[in-house]
Amino acid sequence: MENTKIVIIGAGIAGLTAAIYLKRANVDFVILESKSVGGKLNMIHELENYPGLDHGTGQELLNSLKKQTADLGISVIHGSVQTILKDPAGFKVISDSFAYLTKAVIVASGISPKSNFIENEKKYIGRGVSYCATCDGNFFKGQNVAIYGNNDVAIEDALYLSNIAKKVYLICKEDSLNGARELLKQVMIKTNIEVITKTTIKEIVGDDFGVTGINFLNGKSLKIDGIFPLVGDKTSADMLNNLKPSMNNGFIVTNENMETDIIGLYAIGDIRQKQLRQLVTSASDGAIAATLVSKFINK
Repeated sequence: MENTKIVIIGAGIAGLTAAIYLKRANVDFVILESKSVGGKLNMIHELENYPGLDHGTGQELLNSLKKQTADLGISVIHGSVQTILKDPAGFKVISDSFAYLTKAVIVASGISPKSNFIENEKKYIGRGVSYCATCDGNFFKGQNVAIYGNNDVAIEDALYLSNIAKKVYLICKEDSLNGARELLKQVMIKTNIEVITKTTIKEIVGDDFGVTGINFLNGKSLKIDGIFPLVGDKTSADMLNNLKPSMNNGFIVTNENMETDIIGLYAIGDIRQKQLRQLVTSASDGAIAATLVSKFINK
């Protein structure tokens, strides 16, 4: 068991911002990430509302963050946290690779796509089923793909794929698309995007090579080469089952200082209960938590 003052769980923009602030304050910490460093930055193909950036991509901002953290000597440790236990000294953070004894924990594990509710969805993950258009779009160059969802992310990914795929079907169960007005305008002028409303996907069909089509509840079917189910998100909070902080629909409840109702436990970014989940609010959460946790461990 290793000792550290603070453990940050998650290396998205919230966790990386907290790490930068803690490093500059000369506070001992470790930052753990179970997946790709950057979190949802890896999936943002157009970035237009981040202060100071007129236009860019999530990857470009992530590259800048990676350089900044590297220049500060911050390294991200790969590991999936299994559980967090209360300890007289603070907390025991147990991952699949390491165990840490720490005074404080900052949870920045974010959210991930809801999945595996369409028949055969799990079967074809990586063989035509994907949850990241930016990551996997090039695999479907010149092919026919479907986006299943009704939110800004689904619409943005449909627009992104329309520049790569031959045809994009944007499918939703509702009567109409729910998205930002500007995004809807862009969809309407894209000749290779077809919007299909009031339709529920029953199952994904395929062969030994991958997805070949989808069947709908209304008995109709569609031939496609890939599908992106983007119906919503779920939090990554199973690690907190032993601590049982206050939650609201899967999101961790905090005050304005990012403090939970468990002393020494903080939550930042998309996993925190709040009104707006944007990169700028996640970065703000990280800065606030790092500043407050520094004062906490020095008491």
